[in-house]
Amino acid sequence: MIGRTIFRMLWVVAAFFIAALAALGVLFALGAIWVGDELRAAAPHDPALRHGAAIFGVVLFAGTVAPALNALPALLAVVAGEVLRIRSWMYYVLAGGASLAAIPILATPEAAQLPAILASHYLTIFMAAGFAGGFVYWLLAGGRA
Repeated sequence: MIGRTIFRMLWVVAAFFIAALAALGVLFALGAIWVGDELRAAAPHDPALRHGAAIFGVVLFAGTVAPALNALPALLAVVAGEVLRIRSWMYYVLAGGASLAAIPILATPEAAQLPAILASHYLTIFMAAGFAGGFVYWLLAGGRA
């Protein structure tokens, strides 16, 4: 009984980190594509951006988003799901999306900029990454909470 509980706790931690890595992969991939498209649209005739926009997109998106990343909202969602023994895939997918959507909202410096953040592509990208991370967590550990 004790061994099973310890194994479960270790598996939850490992599954959380794997799901976080999956969410980060989706976040940076979608963010890089979006920033690359914006760069191409800003300078359509620049040969460096025409061929290297994806690389510039990764660098710019990672440089602006990485400092704002925080795993606390996702960790709270995982702990709540485990304590309450929630097994629904929908909970973990929606909680993952909400926890990553909270990051740009919480990182907004002024309340006046909040409507612009809510309508931006940032929120969509963060939510999509959170959905992916929540689904991966549910596949690994959440379905057996």
